[in-house]
Amino acid sequence: MIPVSQEQIDVYTNNGWWGNETILDILWKHAAQTPDSESVVDPYNRPDLVGGEAKRLTYRQLVESVDRLAFQFDQLGIRKDDILLVQLPNVVDAIVTYLAVARIGAISSPLAMAARSRELSHAIKLTDAVGVITVKEFGGFDHLKLVTDLKAKNRHFEHVILAGTKLDDSAHSLETMMRDQPGATDWKDQLTGKEPGPNDIFTICWTSGTEADPKGVPRTHNHWISIAKLVVEGVLLKNGHNIHGTFPVINMAGFGGLMIPWVMTGGKFVLHHPFDVQVFMGQLMKEDLYYTLMPPALLDTLAKTGQAKALAKTSIGAIASGSVPLSPWMVKYYQDELGISIVNFFASNEGIGLFSGPKLFPEAEDRAQYFPRFGGEGAVLNISQEVIGGLQSCLLNTETVEEIRETGVVGELCFKGPTIFSGYWQRDDLTKNAFSREGYYQSGDLFSIEGEKQDKYLFHGRCKDLIIRGGYNISPEEVENVISGHPKIKEACAVGYPDERLGEKTCICVVPIADETVTLEEITRYLDEQGIAKYKYPERLEIMAALPRNALDKVLRRELRRKFMEQG
Repeated sequence: MIPVSQEQIDVYTNNGWWGNETILDILWKHAAQTPDSESVVDPYNRPDLVGGEAKRLTYRQLVESVDRLAFQFDQLGIRKDDILLVQLPNVVDAIVTYLAVARIGAISSPLAMAARSRELSHAIKLTDAVGVITVKEFGGFDHLKLVTDLKAKNRHFEHVILAGTKLDDSAHSLETMMRDQPGATDWKDQLTGKEPGPNDIFTICWTSGTEADPKGVPRTHNHWISIAKLVVEGVLLKNGHNIHGTFPVINMAGFGGLMIPWVMTGGKFVLHHPFDVQVFMGQLMKEDLYYTLMPPALLDTLAKTGQAKALAKTSIGAIASGSVPLSPWMVKYYQDELGISIVNFFASNEGIGLFSGPKLFPEAEDRAQYFPRFGGEGAVLNISQEVIGGLQSCLLNTETVEEIRETGVVGELCFKGPTIFSGYWQRDDLTKNAFSREGYYQSGDLFSIEGEKQDKYLFHGRCKDLIIRGGYNISPEEVENVISGHPKIKEACAVGYPDERLGEKTCICVVPIADETVTLEEITRYLDEQGIAKYKYPERLEIMAALPRNALDKVLRRELRRKFMEQG
């Protein structure tokens, strides 16, 4: 299924921004060149996740497993453009599944392991999914019962396939389907002609927003490849580099930040199911990994507790993090003390991709705070047009919708180009509201243009996250970024709460480092030392054991805001 207009395909292809290869085509080339090299590796704790021994597949074994599973899907009657839900942890079976579904031109729709009846029901209804690949049980939850109940309520939701060793007579075994050699001698011929094209949909991922229900984001092979080029450039990946799959392969971080860059560079993809510190450190020590992806809070904690020093004994050269400004002290620590480049990424499922890597920002402090102004009018950047060709960006005034060209003025970041999706799945109403008249995707994220050459963007937060105190706009991310440098603080989240006189004041919700306590007075003294404006200081402190997060590990700022609105 091709969601992009032929006119757009022609423009992007003729300019060389999109190609004629699929994700499968690229992977198959690596398999032909290095068939006996390791391709994908299970987490060491696979037995605890889904059962069975941890797998290590060579490229030859990977291709064979994909072909066998694709054939079995075909035998079940799954056809081109059919949609299969995939709810699997980060194990080899998940990677084989995504590739095998694409092998017959079908579409994967990944879901987080934490998704339950509401999320699955919504996905089934919106996609008309014909089945699901999942596990019988995970983390004490009965997934088989859930999907069996859903199958009874949705006549088109026919196929239930279980990964791992915990099986049931009511479902197919994914392991058997991947392993068993088909009896027909010409079985591979039956796959001929079923391959997708580069502009067919590879995945429909789910994104949260201000709407009540998640939105489906269809992305084609070319969409994913375009994003992966940015990641490869950002972390300076070379062919054969090994990648650490630390985020669930279900959305932009997992696919765009990890899996597809692995496909592009042809090294080893070592999977990790977040988060087990012993498995995590063991993989870093044993697997000759060049690149991993870690959340900012973990990077801060490892640096503050001294555990990060162990990374100096590994082959890690780059760690990606972000989607928010990082702590400058932290980025500098990893660069100066450990020789590791922290690369700040700002990305969305819809296809925005900004990165601050060492090539664009050699100074660690700049890399922590700024993003390059990709595609901005007049901005000249030290980066290949092959990587960012076709990308266009601008800032729009959130009230007048006029384009902002001045330095230091905050506006909504808007993007268009070969990385950007074409519209939400079966939601023309949301698609219409997401794009400007000029065809730019309106991100809902606030940035300003910075730098003498106007070649930088500075992130200020989400449009609806701003705290407005006495007429002053306060970026919660800015407050959090500064406060996260406090040696006693593990994580922080700033939200507004009602005030009769000023409209809003700032509350800082803090998760302290283990065995530490922190007071509002200590935070205030720390902010004094950092020299930020007084009106940005929090006037209320909430100590929390953990910040509320959704299934994609994003902090649920709106839940905190709602809590304080109710309390007053």
